[in-house]
Amino acid sequence: MQNSDIEIRRLASVPFDQVADAFLAAFADYELKLDKDTLAAMLKRRGASMELSFAAWAQGRIVSFIINGIGRYNGRTTAYDTGTGTVKAFRGLGLTDRIFNHSVDYLVKAGVEAYLLEVLTHNLPAVKIYTRQGFEIVRELDCYAGDNDLIAGILQKKANATVKIGKVSVETIERYAAFMDFRPSWQNTLDSIKRNPEAFVCLMAYDGTEPVGWGVSETAYGDLSLMAVDFRHRRRGIGARLLLELVRANQIERAKALNVDDGCAAMKAFLTQSGFALSCRQYEMCRRLGC
Repeated sequence: MQNSDIEIRRLASVPFDQVADAFLAAFADYELKLDKDTLAAMLKRRGASMELSFAAWAQGRIVSFIINGIGRYNGRTTAYDTGTGTVKAFRGLGLTDRIFNHSVDYLVKAGVEAYLLEVLTHNLPAVKIYTRQGFEIVRELDCYAGDNDLIAGILQKKANATVKIGKVSVETIERYAAFMDFRPSWQNTLDSIKRNPEAFVCLMAYDGTEPVGWGVSETAYGDLSLMAVDFRHRRRGIGARLLLELVRANQIERAKALNVDDGCAAMKAFLTQSGFALSCRQYEMCRRLGC
């Protein structure tokens, strides 16, 4: 098929099932395993805007796409690449470049100032494409995973049994955001969590009546999204207690902690000492738009 036979259009008004079918087909030969319900939850959390997402159509179906989330990040109105994919039979035609180039003017006109994405560090072809498109590596993000039972067994010996743990709202967590050691990645920001708050368990740890730490997890997927302890109360088993309670709330057998800033030695050490193992590394990449 000639590239000229492929049309680029936005995804606004396209039925979700059609978008989901294309997404699942594009990633069918990848390690990523999703169903439509999981995909819908992921896109909601990441702020997907079909009005500012685009795809390539051929033979009456979507064969390549870029789904963009829109929101504020690091002080700027930002588009976040929630998913870029091409079905296997249409790879090698430069469709990702075509879709991206087509979308930039729309994003700039919508007031978007920056374009953000994450890519596996070992995915050199993708890193090359994004670099060619003007993206620069901002930082490296580490992803961890571990077995719930193993993690709980380790944490039970370290957890502070005297602190009180209570469920709170995302808004309550937001008041103590200063406890964090690093800026969360897009999908882990409090704004992302507030897009679908009912999917998350938010716990606060109290020393008496004083909040001293908190944690947030999307328990249906074992996703430890955020956790922080007031630096004045560290090394007292508070983090271990919070993590233990979040792992116990998991609805699947494994836990994961995605996109930990590689420069945060304290969090990396805490996770590995709690039974997590490094599963992959990603680059966070960004391109300024409209300048």
